[in-house]
Amino acid sequence: MQEEGNQEDPCGESVEENEPKRGVWDCFCIPVQWFSMLSREMHWSFVFGVVVIYGISQGIGGALAEVGTKYYMKDVQKVQPSEAQVYKGITSIPWIVKPLWGLLTDVLPFFGYRRRPYFVFAGMSCTVHFFSDLPKFR
Repeated sequence: MQEEGNQEDPCGESVEENEPKRGVWDCFCIPVQWFSMLSREMHWSFVFGVVVIYGISQGIGGALAEVGTKYYMKDVQKVQPSEAQVYKGITSIPWIVKPLWGLLTDVLPFFGYRRRPYFVFAGMSCTVHFFSDLPKFR
């Protein structure tokens, strides 16, 4: 028997009758409310700085890099669009793997440290590869 005021929807989740239905307008209101709450908690200048640094600079930088890359591939290298998509997909693999790598470094600590051993390993690996490639360029 269910409690009064609660209903079970077809997915099996409990839904309260008093909870208002969420519409399309809430998709726009909820992020605005979240930014408002974040501004109250952190300070408006912090929220503004995050939006400027991560939103605008990466957005403009990514867009300009995309224009230059498309021009270079199409006009200079004479790459077909399908081949250009394959190259773009290959170069985006590190950004796809980044959340998984972050989860791995948080879950699997080495010698009691979470991120430090991964940074040391990456730095040593890059140094070894750099010095092993030096004789090729002389």
